[in-house]
Amino acid sequence: MRNVHPLRKYVNPTSVALATLGLLVTACGSSSSTSSSSSTTSAASKNPTGEALLTYQGSNATSVLEAAAKSEGKLNFMTSLAGPVVTQLTSAFEKAYPYIHLTVNRADENTLIPQTISEEQAGKPAADVFEVTSPGALELRAAGLLLPYADPTANMPAQYLTKSGSNYLLATDRISWLSFGYNTNKIPAADVPKTLSDLTNPALKGQLVTEASSTGYDWIGSVLYAMGQTKGEAFLAQLGQQNKPAIVAVSGAATAGLVASGQYGASFSVFQDHFLQNAAKGSPVKWLPLEPVIANVGQFGVLKGVQDPAAAALFVRFETGPIAQKVFEDLHYGSPNASVPFKSWVPTQGATTATQYASELKSWEALQKKDFG
Repeated sequence: MRNVHPLRKYVNPTSVALATLGLLVTACGSSSSTSSSSSTTSAASKNPTGEALLTYQGSNATSVLEAAAKSEGKLNFMTSLAGPVVTQLTSAFEKAYPYIHLTVNRADENTLIPQTISEEQAGKPAADVFEVTSPGALELRAAGLLLPYADPTANMPAQYLTKSGSNYLLATDRISWLSFGYNTNKIPAADVPKTLSDLTNPALKGQLVTEASSTGYDWIGSVLYAMGQTKGEAFLAQLGQQNKPAIVAVSGAATAGLVASGQYGASFSVFQDHFLQNAAKGSPVKWLPLEPVIANVGQFGVLKGVQDPAAAALFVRFETGPIAQKVFEDLHYGSPNASVPFKSWVPTQGATTATQYASELKSWEALQKKDFG
């Protein structure tokens, strides 16, 4: 015989029956509520709207984004890119997504970034997506204007990305490589440097030129990054005393032109694409990587005031996808997805704010003036 709890004999059977019925009703209600809530969540996750479209990565993501983008029908894109690349990217995007009209606002970053920050903070956003240099992207990030997005096509080294959890705030779509370029009629093969230290070769005295701009200042920063502060400063002082690099207040393209024309023999702070363009015109020039090669990157993202999130989600996937990357490649830009046979450095990679990078840039400018000025 089973043992019976002493209190068992005092329990009213009717009460037990009612209580059991109540529990069953509650359980069924709870199950129904849970099932309904789960169903609602599942439906929402498969049919995202608004900003949720930016981070949606369901198996049906492409069809969901394209359907929503057709309804939006437009996208506002602001960029500091200049030249044929803007037209070619616009045409390629609209060909890929003919139901999205891409409106482009192009300007120099000194105008574009403050204007964008002002519009966003005033609640009158004029742009959905952007593509600017990394210093400009830092300013937008510091102002708190970036939204996270998913980009399944972004497959690049960490130095080219800014992440937010498993999503992105910034990714790189293009690289302009900055290093040593020379005129083959002015610099004999035996005097061409193979490392930074070789720049102190007496044969290069009076032959070198650099820019009085962020391009030239970033090169100073790359020396300090490669050698360390103390050794780097000693090297810069030696280079200035021995070979006296000239400083010119012109653009990177103009500096390449000075070397191509033979006015100067070489520059340690010139863009590869400018030298490729000059070489294509028949100029006796070559470009080579002296490590660390500076990676001047373009970065893109989505602004908080985005009005067309589905079109924006398609755009960020497009920028690192094969079509846009082919446009950049044809115009001599480097790809963040491609491996290169040299070590590189992004000038902003150690900065978390635009103010920090601006401070570093000022210190590099001061060193340039002290040693080369």
